[in-house]
Amino acid sequence: MLEPEQHTETARKPSKLTSGYVLYALLAVVPLLLAWAVWHWQQPAAVAFAATPVKVAVATVSNRPLVSYVQAIGELEAVQAVSVPAEIGGRIVELPIESGQRVSRGQILVRLNDAPQRGQLLRLQGQLDNTRTRLERMKQLIGANAISREALDNAQAQYTAARGAVQELIAEIEQRTIRAPFAGTLGIRKVHLGQYVNAGDTLINLLGNQGLYVNFSVPEQVASRFTPASTLQVELDALPGQPLTAVLNSIDPFLDRSRTLSLQARLQNPPDSALPRMFARVRLPLPLPANTLSVPETAVTYSAYGEDVYVVNPSLTPTVRRVSVKTGERRDGRVVISQGVAAGDQVVISGQIKLSDGASIEPVLHSALSVDAGAGE
Repeated sequence: MLEPEQHTETARKPSKLTSGYVLYALLAVVPLLLAWAVWHWQQPAAVAFAATPVKVAVATVSNRPLVSYVQAIGELEAVQAVSVPAEIGGRIVELPIESGQRVSRGQILVRLNDAPQRGQLLRLQGQLDNTRTRLERMKQLIGANAISREALDNAQAQYTAARGAVQELIAEIEQRTIRAPFAGTLGIRKVHLGQYVNAGDTLINLLGNQGLYVNFSVPEQVASRFTPASTLQVELDALPGQPLTAVLNSIDPFLDRSRTLSLQARLQNPPDSALPRMFARVRLPLPLPANTLSVPETAVTYSAYGEDVYVVNPSLTPTVRRVSVKTGERRDGRVVISQGVAAGDQVVISGQIKLSDGASIEPVLHSALSVDAGAGE
């Protein structure tokens, strides 16, 4: 058996070996750490990240004069137009017209059979001549006191009745000859030669050449804006790209039950292709106050918090700031701004989706949007 002292000495030998290994490991790692530190110190500092400026189109806030409009919907009406009727019944014996023909005032359109009436007229004219002769004889006799005053009065009454019968029959014969009440253009014939028509039947439509009205209605809230002789702008859906003007000539003094007011204006130099009952869009121009600010509509962005624009901060490296604005009327691709910007400010009109408050930008002055915006200023 080993003595206690020998056992202790044997246990110390492994501990000395472990300490030596640790010392050797430290001596090997320290130079490596020193070498890495020197290498890292010699490397250049990392360059801080810089965001690339966003390319955007810009436009200048303008205070050029703007015009507001009161708009209404209406339709055209001919100054002169009529559906020519038959005043009495009869058979058509003369039809000297064609559909679409231009006619003058008083020109014969249709003649109905009047042969029986003309024969009756000859008989009545004979009776008229007889009563006239008898009346003249009675006047001579009354001077000689050969007849009574009553006999003369009876002769006068007979003559007057005969004359009235002749005039009545002449009027009936004239009714059988239908004439154009005014100069204009005929529509499509609705009757034919030899056809029998009744009183009130439409024979043909006639459109005068005196021009066209435009009839429209406006709410009572804007009725005071319209005054006689106001100049209106008119557009016809059937004739796009052909703006017309009209002059207000009549204002109905009564409101209807829907609280709207009826108005009528006369078109100035309407084209031949403009026809009655065409749909019309009417606008009354109203100049806005001076120094009204406006921007292109594309400059305004929308969010849950309202309407905003990005205003450019001019500098060597321009940035933008997001500004809340109050908008007004929109017209011809522009929108009125009543609060938030000043005249001369530059605003972003394209590329806002990539922007945030304070973002760097690179204005593009020749983009399609900026060209359009510049054309409008």
